[in-house]
Amino acid sequence: MLIGASVVALLIVEVAVGRYFPVGGRIYALDAELLYDALPDASRIQPMDRAFVKEGDAARVFVSTGAEGFRGGDLEASGSHKRILVLGDSLVMAENVPLEGTFVSTLGRELEARIGEPGSIEMVNAGRSGYGPDQALLLFERDVDSIDPDLVVFVLCAHNDFGDLMRNKLFRLDGEQGLIRESPVVGERMRERFDELRSASEAPALVRLWRFWQSARRLPESMEPLPPGMMGLYVMALEAQAREHLVIRDPEVVSLFEDVYDIDVAADLPGSFAAAKRDLMTGVLSRMVKEANERHLPVLFVVVPSAVDMCQDFGVRVDPVRFPGHQPTRLVDALVGCVGLAGGVVVDVTPALAASGPADRYFVGGTDIHWNAGGQGAAASYVAEELLRDTAAAGALGVEVDR
Repeated sequence: MLIGASVVALLIVEVAVGRYFPVGGRIYALDAELLYDALPDASRIQPMDRAFVKEGDAARVFVSTGAEGFRGGDLEASGSHKRILVLGDSLVMAENVPLEGTFVSTLGRELEARIGEPGSIEMVNAGRSGYGPDQALLLFERDVDSIDPDLVVFVLCAHNDFGDLMRNKLFRLDGEQGLIRESPVVGERMRERFDELRSASEAPALVRLWRFWQSARRLPESMEPLPPGMMGLYVMALEAQAREHLVIRDPEVVSLFEDVYDIDVAADLPGSFAAAKRDLMTGVLSRMVKEANERHLPVLFVVVPSAVDMCQDFGVRVDPVRFPGHQPTRLVDALVGCVGLAGGVVVDVTPALAASGPADRYFVGGTDIHWNAGGQGAAASYVAEELLRDTAAAGALGVEVDR
């Protein structure tokens, strides 16, 4: 009798943890085309340091995907609503914020409020933590026809997006600046890491609960300011990554979740690959614009500044003596310039995050580069206004623009 009761209790815990508190859950798996992708109908709990939780945030964030692998649930059946596809990295997936506080969800509410038609817009959160613009482009090409959006918002991260192009090794340029699709291979260590995550997600519920609380207790340690010399190590890492991809042409991908600040581009370091990175970024974004134009699909690029350049008390800083050429606006300006050269429409949300006081209140803090619920809300309100000012975007939403 006692054994039977224990088995039943364990089964109840297993079901309850899996459904309501999926600690140790797994969201991502390796993918032959995109390097990795989100799993359908997956869920996990993202722990956050309580010291950095602000209004609208949460210390324990429930993250789940629908049948198509997008955060927030399944796609709705075709109807009279307008569908907006939002592409990007962890700024879009926003695993640090409850679903209702994400940039994507808030943007939908802001647009509906301005249009005056609640329930008229369906938002599709196609963000993937760790993605570069190259992966977002390939995801768009793969899924755009099945999603059939009316409008696309493509979010660019002015912190590490240039470096992502080197680490992912998905594209390079030929001698005439034409974009060439490469065939990178995920390295053995990264494959082992994904296997470890899969195995951990399959462990018994009580084991996953114990591991979760152990890891959550260590969170503050990861938020300590980085030593001043760390930026010098970033330079060496970025140089090695670019050389490996552009010069050696090594197809092995050894890193998929780096958040290394693109100091080489931000400081326009002499002898660096900064110019080559800008050219490749322009090529990737040009292909996105071309693909969207061929489908008569409006696309708006949104550039989000780095916390390194925005926050006074951020845990990662640039030494002006070591890097005299550094300019806090250069990464944003570089991305805006790449979008312009690609023929795209761009919105820089820096003004929204810099208005009425220090921008620190809009980012997580410590050494976490992500924006919090407040930052995502401020940016969403700003982007909603800009979308409805753009003739093509507003037209796709059935709104006439007064000129």
